[in-house]
Amino acid sequence: MVGHGDIGGGDYSEYFDCVMTSVSSLTDYNITHERYQDYTAAPIRERDVFEGFDGTLFIDSGGYKFLGDYELDGSDFEVDIDQTKIYEIQQKLGGDIFVNLDRPIAPDDSYEERVEKAERTAEYVAEFLRVSDQTESLRYLTLHGYNYAMLETFLEEIDDVLPIEFVHDEFDGVALGGLVPLKDNKGKLITAIQECRAVLDDWGFDDLPLHVLGISSSAIPLLVAVGADTFDSSSYLHSAINGKYLTSLLGSQPLNETSFESCDCPVCTDPELVSRMKGNVEYQKDKLGPVAMHNLIVQKREVRRLRERIERPGSDGLVEYLESELGSTKSMRTFAHRVVNESLGGYF
Repeated sequence: MVGHGDIGGGDYSEYFDCVMTSVSSLTDYNITHERYQDYTAAPIRERDVFEGFDGTLFIDSGGYKFLGDYELDGSDFEVDIDQTKIYEIQQKLGGDIFVNLDRPIAPDDSYEERVEKAERTAEYVAEFLRVSDQTESLRYLTLHGYNYAMLETFLEEIDDVLPIEFVHDEFDGVALGGLVPLKDNKGKLITAIQECRAVLDDWGFDDLPLHVLGISSSAIPLLVAVGADTFDSSSYLHSAINGKYLTSLLGSQPLNETSFESCDCPVCTDPELVSRMKGNVEYQKDKLGPVAMHNLIVQKREVRRLRERIERPGSDGLVEYLESELGSTKSMRTFAHRVVNESLGGYF
């Protein structure tokens, strides 16, 4: 994806201005201890295969996957996981942005369970700031909550451990997590971002950027409109795995019904990659890899269009975008109108 000849890749580096990975992904393929040591032996940028990548590297703590298990499990080894170990691995991978380890909430948690997770996250925050004191990388504070009260509980628990003014001064941004279970409920996602912004404003964190962890592509314009600055999503990859060829942030068509002629992206104008997407390969990964890349390009181009509207004076450009791109789709129209009326000044 950055033009490395050994894997026959084209240069798509313009679409990789920022890449996220996670400490927990080291166990996705049940690797051996030898492979684990190799993965953590040198920073990602120092590896030959990533030569040419000069974007930002955001390394998540993996708190969501480690929620019920404090171990990183491989095929023949285990690594005990705590905040210090997480930060050690983040450093070894060479990230530019780190987040603290956290205990994500779940929709069916009781109030007591949410408070307990907030307490544990507060402890991780204190340890994270201690072990990363000399880092030159940016540090993002991870919070969880679907409404004002839940989010404020996390900040109150942190304030019990560390002075909140100190926390503000030490962190470079805020990452809102725990929303993956709500990814298909756009109404609750909108509420979560609106109320997170309100809490951050009230607690003096309004000057810090807000990153939203793990949202889906179709929600991006809505969440940007109500206050999300950055976000990460693997929907481009999962869509490809499910045989979906994206035509926009909202639209897709079955891969086996696609001609590829109407798209001018670097993937669909490459005869070899088009041949692969048509199934002329031995392995499924070689068919779906180019599809994933096409899907990402579609999303990135649309985000650029969205950013251009945001940069115009006032909110008219963003309102026009939501109306033209979401307002014409029945399933999105209600959410687009809500965002305009509640966060962008309304229609009248």
